[in-house]
Amino acid sequence: MFSIAAETGWPEERILFMPLSRLAQYQHCLFRRNSVRTHWSTNLTGATNLKDQLQALRDQWKQHSNQS
Repeated sequence: MFSIAAETGWPEERILFMPLSRLAQYQHCLFRRNSVRTHWSTNLTGATNLKDQLQALRDQWKQHSNQS
């Protein structure tokens, strides 16, 4: 969140309530702009696209938080 806020000047509230897929796209663009190579890993969930990967990670997080 800090890097997105620093680069855009957006307030924390705007960033926190943005859809995860959009945040991931912004973060990816910031990495690329700063010459950081990126690759989306399918190791954790087996999903092959960003939307499915984020949803699967969100579902896993919910399951983990419900167990605690």
